Amino acid sequence: MAENNDKLLTDEELSAIEDMVASGDLGGEGFNVGIATGAHDLTMQDTSVGVNVTAIEQINDRFHRFMRAGLLDALRYNARLQPGQIEIIRYGDYVQSTQPPLSVNVTKIDPLRGECLTVIHSQVVFSCLDNWFGGSPQSLTSVSPGRIFTPTESAVIDKIRGVMFKSLAEAWAPFIKIECSLSTSEISAVFANVAADDDMIIKCRFETAGDGEDLGFVDIIYPYASLKLVRDVLRSRIQTSGGDDDANNSWTENLLESLDEVPIEVVVTGIDMPISVEQLSNLKAGDWLPIRPPEHAEVSVNGFPVFTAEVGSRGNQVAIQIVESIMPEED
Repeated sequence: MAENNDKLLTDEELSAIEDMVASGDLGGEGFNVGIATGAHDLTMQDTSVGVNVTAIEQINDRFHRFMRAGLLDALRYNARLQPGQIEIIRYGDYVQSTQPPLSVNVTKIDPLRGECLTVIHSQVVFSCLDNWFGGSPQSLTSVSPGRIFTPTESAVIDKIRGVMFKSLAEAWAPFIKIECSLSTSEISAVFANVAADDDMIIKCRFETAGDGEDLGFVDIIYPYASLKLVRDVLRSRIQTSGGDDDANNSWTENLLESLDEVPIEVVVTGIDMPISVEQLSNLKAGDWLPIRPPEHAEVSVNGFPVFTAEVGSRGNQVAIQIVESIMPEED
């Protein structure tokens, strides 16, 4: 092959450039001199986890509805539970953002890979407990980080965790069938090693509120690795679920018609009758107890108070007249 002796610059031009560099007279803007640079760790996982966030949002929306109904049924607690913004963050950052005491449950969600976290804030536990014993849930100013849950509080946690597991299974049902089981439970996320500090996680937070107060939250933490096996399922389910509007409308109409036939229990309470132990022990069948109708009574549906009412009569029957709704307003 013939050697190419052609030069881009002559010897005189090269000598001139050398002199200019030595004297500092060589100026000019050059290429890409204004581009900022930053360090990149090649060992880090990409923050673009490839998971269909829309699918996770749908799962979260279903979960919060099932969770609210489950807490009302299990603990008579009407939690104003709302799904927050999905966050994709490092696991170490999440651990640093939490403050014990918490109920941090290392959870196996079959068939997802590895383990996930279901986290219950202490305020949720205390609110459920207050409500169970007839009190009003209130936001606590501070709780000692080293505080251990009492046996009664632990029993409430067991019920909340059971509702979470059942609600998760129902929320995931349109995508895949899952089964949740508890591996271990801690009071701090520091002891729950479901991922390395630099691993990416999907944080799903559901906040509770009441009367303008922050009443804690529950978190579901999916490590990126746990969702790898179901990414295609989530993606394909979203792509095929929105095309049949007629079928969706028909399903909704059938559901509403079925709800008309569902029996419910309506109870009116409000009569307060002081009675001594002696009077109670002397009661027998056929005895009459004079009562004074209350000015207002409480109307409950399936154990959940919904109205206040006035007690009276209509024709030959005792009747009530609805005064106002006492159902909590949706946020």
